[in-house]
Amino acid sequence: MLTIIKEFFKKNWWRYLIGIIFLLMIDYFQIFIPKKIGNIMDDLKLVENFDVIKTSIFSILIIAFSIMIGRFIWRFFIFGTARLFEFKTANKIFSHILDQSYDFYDKWRTGDLMTRFTEDLNSVRMAMGPSIVMMIDTIFMSTITVVAMVKFVNPKLTFLSLIPLPVIGIITLFFGKLIRRLFKNLQKTISDLSDHTEESYAGIHVVKVFSLEKTMQKRFNDRSQKYYDAQMKLIKTWGLMFPLIQFFASMSGVLAIYFGGKMVINEEITFGQLVMFYSYIGMLVWPMMAVGWVVNVIQRGKASYQRLMEIMDSQSSVPEPELKNENKEFKGHIKIKNLKFKYPNSEKYALQDINMEIKPGEMVAFVGKIGSGKSTLPKLLLKFYPVENNSIFIDGKDINKLHSKFIRDNISYVPQESFLFSMPIEDNISFAHPERVKEAPEFAKIANVHEDILELPEKYKTLVGERGVTLSGGQKQRVSIARALAKDASFIILDDCLSAVDTETEEAIINNLRNNVINKTMIVISHRLKAVRNADKIYVFDNGKIVEQGNHSELLALEGVYYGMYMKQLIEEKLEEE
Repeated sequence: MLTIIKEFFKKNWWRYLIGIIFLLMIDYFQIFIPKKIGNIMDDLKLVENFDVIKTSIFSILIIAFSIMIGRFIWRFFIFGTARLFEFKTANKIFSHILDQSYDFYDKWRTGDLMTRFTEDLNSVRMAMGPSIVMMIDTIFMSTITVVAMVKFVNPKLTFLSLIPLPVIGIITLFFGKLIRRLFKNLQKTISDLSDHTEESYAGIHVVKVFSLEKTMQKRFNDRSQKYYDAQMKLIKTWGLMFPLIQFFASMSGVLAIYFGGKMVINEEITFGQLVMFYSYIGMLVWPMMAVGWVVNVIQRGKASYQRLMEIMDSQSSVPEPELKNENKEFKGHIKIKNLKFKYPNSEKYALQDINMEIKPGEMVAFVGKIGSGKSTLPKLLLKFYPVENNSIFIDGKDINKLHSKFIRDNISYVPQESFLFSMPIEDNISFAHPERVKEAPEFAKIANVHEDILELPEKYKTLVGERGVTLSGGQKQRVSIARALAKDASFIILDDCLSAVDTETEEAIINNLRNNVINKTMIVISHRLKAVRNADKIYVFDNGKIVEQGNHSELLALEGVYYGMYMKQLIEEKLEEE
């Protein structure tokens, strides 16, 4: 498989070729300006008619204008192509991230991903654009400038003036690897700082409630100090390399004046040739100085490219077969046989020996204590994590032989933590099907949130703040349910998504859902047994196993785990009423 850069070059090489051709042409044209100036200096002594001088000056202006046009063209193609790489790579990485299984998001931090999308991608772009220009300038411009110095002025003077060049090469090699290592460390500190900032802002309510502003400030200061220290190390290194290169590059000018002045006195060269030579030295100093800049940018680009490839090299742990057009075949008949599962990097099984059957149109409830495994099973049904073959069947097919998109297109899932996007409420509800935005009130009524929305300033046009901060916890949960209903899937999973409302409201909403979503399969996960007592079948989870199953009456008659949980909750309700 081609790397991202090779694949991009394969498709866009012609853009770089056009830009490079114009860049080389401009570099070549620049050689003639110092020659023209040198000739003018010599002609001032010999030519009495100033018209000759005017002609030379006009030719310089023509060359300068051509250089201006050419620079625009090569900048458009080379820098523009680098921006195109940035655009396409960002889309490619984002698409790759979306295709990953849930364990990818468990592993990667938000701040780290954001840094790679911004800082690292920008560093690679710089290596794909400006550094290419500087590299070609350094090689081609230096070569033709030296040739011009030898041909138009004097080989001996050229040799003496270029003595500092090998020193510049040694400096570049010495600092190159050091810069790369320091930059990788810098990017890591940026990731840590970004992640801490994002996390602090997302959890600002917790920070405020516990009065932890000083603690969070100290943690931020620590990470910010590490970022500053890493940045200063890089600045010191680059700051030392650049003046060193500039110093030895300037030595060429000093040598040119010293030896060239002697040659003018000895009439080995003319004064005009000395002026011409010094101009060439000036043209040569920039490419020599650019060597350090190119090394810095390329080393940064390499380090950042490796970080980007760490994302691209990650593969989904969930097997995905070929996606087929099976939408009309989904009935939602679930069979689970001897299922066992443990989360990545965990030695403890979250689920063991799970066996159940969920028939189309049934309402099934999962109950149990916190950590019993009841919320893990829906994640497996949605192919968030990999499972063994022949353990979960959907409509008679092994789940590993079905594409996750096919499954998720037909299942509406409302997780424990409700997440709303920063957009109007009606757009949040119709998120899966924007064309159904006018039907948002209908789904809001079923989710028992319609009246709450009508009390908001802009009603359904009310803009929801980031992560839904403008709504209460219960409102966010009910809007999330309305969004799931708007998807119009034949299978609905409610994963303890009404914890922010009271028991009576939860029970009323669940009953309302059951009465309005006829012929649809529902899995309701709740720690409130009263809210799910009308389910067709209730599965009781404990320590990753199903310890009891049956309807409400059957489970009470067993006087086991369910009975104990139910009676305890009844007592708690009575105590709250008193």
